[in-house]
Amino acid sequence: MYKHWFVSRQKRRLTQILPALIAFSDVCLGQKWAGNVELQLKFEDELQNRSITEHGNLRARRAGNGGGGTRTLFKQMKDLGLVFLEEENGHCQLTLVGEELVKGNITFVDAIRMQLKRYQYPSAACWSGSGSVSHDIKVHPFQFMFRLLREPRLEGKLHVNELRYIVIHQAISDSKHCFEKVVTEILNYRNDADYICEIDDEKKTYWNIANTFFNYISLTQYVDRGQQIIFVRQGKENEIDEFIEESPKFIPNPELAENYLRAFGKGLSAKDMRDFKKAQSWSQKEINEARIRKEYVLLALKTPILGITSDIINVISLNTGIDEREVEKFLIKNYPHKNIDDFFVNYKELAHLGTDGAKEFEMATCELFKKIFKMRAKHIGPIGNTPDVFIESDDEKYCAIIDNKAYKNGYSITGNHKRVMEDVYIPNVKAYGGSEYPLVFFAYIAGSFGGNINAQLNEIYSNTGVKGSAMPVDILIDFAQAYAKLDYDHSTIKKVFSVNREVRVSDIEEIVSYSDKMREYESDLPIAADIVPYNV
Repeated sequence: MYKHWFVSRQKRRLTQILPALIAFSDVCLGQKWAGNVELQLKFEDELQNRSITEHGNLRARRAGNGGGGTRTLFKQMKDLGLVFLEEENGHCQLTLVGEELVKGNITFVDAIRMQLKRYQYPSAACWSGSGSVSHDIKVHPFQFMFRLLREPRLEGKLHVNELRYIVIHQAISDSKHCFEKVVTEILNYRNDADYICEIDDEKKTYWNIANTFFNYISLTQYVDRGQQIIFVRQGKENEIDEFIEESPKFIPNPELAENYLRAFGKGLSAKDMRDFKKAQSWSQKEINEARIRKEYVLLALKTPILGITSDIINVISLNTGIDEREVEKFLIKNYPHKNIDDFFVNYKELAHLGTDGAKEFEMATCELFKKIFKMRAKHIGPIGNTPDVFIESDDEKYCAIIDNKAYKNGYSITGNHKRVMEDVYIPNVKAYGGSEYPLVFFAYIAGSFGGNINAQLNEIYSNTGVKGSAMPVDILIDFAQAYAKLDYDHSTIKKVFSVNREVRVSDIEEIVSYSDKMREYESDLPIAADIVPYNV
C-alpha cells in the first residue's frame, strides 16, 4: 500500500479516454467484466478497429490471457468516476457523468474538470489491491495542487520535482496546517535543491507519478506547461478559485465500490437512482440518435465546432449512414452551442506526441485556421518538399506557411530544417500554394522551443526577407480562444505571426488591447445620420 499519491502511469493520450469510453459503452455495457477474457479481448479488438489503441501482447492473446491493456484502461476510467461494476452481478455500467459524456451532453473538458475537482483519497479505485493508497491520506489532490498554484509565495508555478519529492508525499490532508507545511517545504527546496536529496527516486517512480498528475491537471485548460513546470494560465485565475473549495466534502465509504462510484460520477444530478434491472427496448429512432451523438462527440476532438455546419452534417451522415436531413435536424435541436474546448485539449496533446501524432497535429492545425481563423487552409505536407499547412486570406490579400513540430522536447531549427525553409518552402510557395497573394510570414508551431529559436528565425528572415515566428501551442490556444469569442480579423493574425521571434503572451495582450481600443474608438464615432454638414 502506497504512502503517497498514486495514479497509474498511462502511455496513451488522455483525450483517448473519450473515444475509449464510447467503445466501452458499445461493447461492454451490461456484460460481466471480471474474469471475462473473451469480453476484454472483444473490447481490445474494438479499440484497435477504431484506432484508439493497438493490440496487447499477442503471445498472451494466444494463451487466452490477453486483455491486460483493457483492464488498465478500465481501471483508469473507474479512477475518473466514469464507469463501475454492479455489485450484485459484476455487470459493466456507465456512471451518470460517463453517460452524459457518451451522449455529448457535456464536453470532455467540463466533465474532467468536474471529476478532478471531486477526486479524492481515499477512493474506491485505490482502496485495495495493486496500486492502493494508504487510507490515512485524506485529501483532494487536484484542489490541493491548485491551492499551491494560487499561493502568492509560490508565484503561480509548480515544478515537477516539487510534486515528485514533496507534494505527493506530504500533502496528506486538506487542512491549513498541512498546506502550510507543504508550502514551507517547497520554498526551502527552491532555496536549496539539496534540501530533500534523501528521497531516492533513481527508477523515476515518483517522477512518473508527478508527471501523470501534471498531465491530468493540464486537461482542465487552467494551466500552461513549460519544461517540467506548470503555471497558472493567464485569465484563468477566477476559474481556478471556483475550482478550489474552502472545506471540500469527502464521498463516504470508498470500500463500497458501486455506491462510491455512483456518487463520484453523479454529474450534475443529486443522486444516481438508476435501476439496471429494468430492460430497455430501443426504437430505430433512438438507435440512430445514439449513433449521431457518439459521432458528434468524437468529431469535436478533431475539429472546432462553432455551430452546426454542412461539413459537420456530411461527416456524421457518412460515418453513420443516416440521412443528412435527419442528422441535421437532430444536431440543430440538441447541440445549439459550440464546442471548441475538446478540440484544444486534444490539440495540445498532439503537439507533444512526437512522430506518433505528427500527421494528426498537422490536420488539426489546418482545421484551426479554417474554422476559427476563417481562412483558406490546405494540408499539403503529404505532397512532399512542402510545409505542412498553406493558408490564404482573401480579406487581407496574403498567404503564409505553417510547419508543425510535434516534438516531445523543445524544438530548434536544425541545419537541414533551416535549409529547407530557405531554399525550398519559401522560394517555391507559388508552385505548391497556387496563390497570387504575397507570402507574408512563415511560422513554426510546437509545444515549446529551444533557447536559440529567436536567432534562428532572424537568420531565416535575413536570408529570405520573409518574417517568421515560433508559436508555442499554449499561446496559440489562448489566442484562438480569444479570436473565437471576439471579432478579430486577419490583419491581427498577420501581426501575431510576424513578430520574427517566439511569440509571447505580451504580444497577444498588446494586439488584443489595441483591437479593443480601436473597437471602442469606432463605437464612439457618430453614425452618418448624426453628422451635421459643415457649411463653408
